[in-house]
Amino acid sequence: MPFQNFKRQGFFAVSITVLGLSAQPALSSPASDLLDKYNAWFLANGAEKASYAQAVDDGSKTEILDHTIEGMFTFSFDEDKPKAGVYYIINTPKAVYEGSSRDGETFSFDTVTTDKVNIELGFFDKTENVNSVAEAQASNDVFKVTSSATGYVVSGYTENWINLPVLADGITADEFQQLLVAATRISYDHSSIAEAAADFVVADAVTGTYSIKNGVFSEAKDGVIALNTFEKVAYSSTTSVVTDGRDVSTISETVYNDFKIKNQDLRPLLALLGAGDAPSDLLVGEYSVGSFTSSMKTEGGPASAPFGVMESSAGASVTKDVRMSGGDAGKLWQAFNNLKSKPEGEEAVEQFFGLLDALGSFSIAYSDVNDMAVKVWDPIRARMKDTKAPSFEATIKHVSMTDLTNNSLGQMKFEGLHGAVEGDDAVFDLDTFELANLAWPSLRTIVESSLVAEADPEAAMKAIPTIGRISAAGLNIQADDLPTPVSLDELTIEMGNHIGPIPTSLSEVIGGLSFDAVLLQEPMVLGVLDRLGIERVNLTQDFKIAWDESTEDLTLEKFEFELENGLKLRADIQLGGIPRSLFEKPHEAEAVIALATFKGAQIEVLDSPLIRELLAAQAEQAGVPAEMLASMMIDGSLQQAGPLAETEFALELANAAKKFAGKPTNIRVTLAPQSAVPLMQLGGLAALAPQQLPELLGATVTYTE
Repeated sequence: MPFQNFKRQGFFAVSITVLGLSAQPALSSPASDLLDKYNAWFLANGAEKASYAQAVDDGSKTEILDHTIEGMFTFSFDEDKPKAGVYYIINTPKAVYEGSSRDGETFSFDTVTTDKVNIELGFFDKTENVNSVAEAQASNDVFKVTSSATGYVVSGYTENWINLPVLADGITADEFQQLLVAATRISYDHSSIAEAAADFVVADAVTGTYSIKNGVFSEAKDGVIALNTFEKVAYSSTTSVVTDGRDVSTISETVYNDFKIKNQDLRPLLALLGAGDAPSDLLVGEYSVGSFTSSMKTEGGPASAPFGVMESSAGASVTKDVRMSGGDAGKLWQAFNNLKSKPEGEEAVEQFFGLLDALGSFSIAYSDVNDMAVKVWDPIRARMKDTKAPSFEATIKHVSMTDLTNNSLGQMKFEGLHGAVEGDDAVFDLDTFELANLAWPSLRTIVESSLVAEADPEAAMKAIPTIGRISAAGLNIQADDLPTPVSLDELTIEMGNHIGPIPTSLSEVIGGLSFDAVLLQEPMVLGVLDRLGIERVNLTQDFKIAWDESTEDLTLEKFEFELENGLKLRADIQLGGIPRSLFEKPHEAEAVIALATFKGAQIEVLDSPLIRELLAAQAEQAGVPAEMLASMMIDGSLQQAGPLAETEFALELANAAKKFAGKPTNIRVTLAPQSAVPLMQLGGLAALAPQQLPELLGATVTYTE
């Protein structure tokens, strides 16, 4: 990663250093000594200026007046590409150092106070056209950042000076790491900034301001800051572009109030870059925000633009235990160096993956946000924003997340979700929504598997994530074309014991799915529901599927379906001979299922007035009694059963069905073979000798009034 100083190097740089130091006042104090070291380093690295006008010491304090550092440097990741340039101007009109002391190369100050610090940075290309800071400042092709800070005070400040590298012939990885380590040699008890603001301009197309108010930093040592607090952090920008002949501008504003960071540790990041070791992987212990607001407005755009105005806000939020570990500095630097080679195709993809691998892993133990709100006005409504409801709005009472890593998520939960489209044309509410126990492969695996998915379905399975739980509760949807809301009390899907991405246990609960019967639209069904007095359809469903690896049994148990006041179903089914390979290679399922066996089943229909009323409605249309119609339908079905119709089981089933049709209380069919029956055998008998099936399957039927 070569960096190159803009000024000539070697003897010329040393001469500049000597001349610069000789221009300083003869006064020597810990404060002036430390600043002289910094000045010398900047001058040795090509700064045009690094000096202060005067140092005044009265024995108890040292005042440094008009300290300015000014210069520029260039850098490039590829020697064949134009170099990028950076100019910098740092000016401190006055700094007061009190309680100064020096012990060898350790400098200490009770307090350091500055009324104001001014910093100007500029980033530009084609450095051959820019030969000085003044020329860079005057250029219109420079990305400029102008900042200032007022009321800066630091107490209990200590700095252990180390000789910083002179970057005469470009910067090496080792030298860059030395600069990073320098960040850990400073400690202080407390520091504060009353206000700081940075204005930036990008070729007159983007302007913006970033500001903080009342920043306080406590107990910094060895790269760790115990507590950072900011009363207010704000950001605003204006972007201007020409689109289809239109001058379109986008104005955004974002404000964070009461922003705090606890136990911020730079060392895991430095360790990732090879600049020392980290005693732990904790990067941030906790950061929180008291409240947040943001707005974005587009002016001059077409009516078809995605939005005219968008506003968002949130209450208190907190994030805990942000960790980073496992990075490989050697691989990281190699990835940076590989950027020079202009890779294409597979080589470029491989180098990108190499960079991701070098970054290691991260994790966040917990994060949440309260009272989120988003409002969006389309370009037409935005013109009447004060009198028109938003095109879309949503609020969320609480969002939380636990145990997030590179490839997993413990839980994400939304509570108190409300949304509305076009005013109240459509409204939805959701009490809770939860995703839990998610896991996904690395980006490398996802991409590599996707590339070969068509030729290798088994490899494609590696790209599929796994989910442990999906649940929703308290859903209500209302729209103009719905006379009453559609509601859902509960939906829970749980998946576990995955083999690859496929769960070997699955359960589902649907509770209280409710909607107006008129939504079904089928006249016959509506007529039957009306006869039953059912104006709203209420459905519940519950089932569980599980595979036992030790027995190779796949069981559907406790399947239950209920239409309230209409129909109830229950079922249990057990299959055997289901090998692990079914889940490992689902694309070969047909061959595997052919070897499976049937071990038993029970199907039960109970308390089902829907069947009675459906028969009654059809009987009225046919002009015959319901019992007669049911008997005719059942006898007709029996006649079409061929040889199966002569079996004892078929006759018992027909008799029970007739009784159930007259009084639908409970009918149960049980299949209990003495031993497991191959599915292929069942298929063959069904086609050639269906009359053998009832005895082979141990089929029985019971009817209970």
